[in-house]
Amino acid sequence: MLRFLFLGSILLSLSASCTKGHGNKLESDRLDIYFEFKEDEERAAAIGKFWKDNELLGDQKQTLRLTKDDKTYLLQLIATDKKDVKNMPFSELKLLLDLQKSINEAIFMDSKPCEILLCDGSFQVLININEL
Repeated sequence: MLRFLFLGSILLSLSASCTKGHGNKLESDRLDIYFEFKEDEERAAAIGKFWKDNELLGDQKQTLRLTKDDKTYLLQLIATDKKDVKNMPFSELKLLLDLQKSINEAIFMDSKPCEILLCDGSFQVLININEL
């Protein structure tokens, strides 16, 4: 749990600066989750509950997007500063990998796995933490 508290501080640097047109949306006061496919609404809601239960909500509103390809679900997190993302220390990347593992164990255990992607405000991928 302590690791997730530290990860929460990292995620404070993720913000909700996105535009409309990214699919369906679940909204709360501190977290918006877009999901491309209507059949994934339950998974998107489970991600929101996971975020809250693991104290990953910060002071600033965060925006996530759940989509998928043939092999994986993709959980896109918006980063506020592209430069910081590209120079992210290994320790922070490791925390994101740990978060990804926990999400897979809690939400995606009966389906294809989920990968975390760090994106810009238009959900263009900056870093796939699995490809480093």
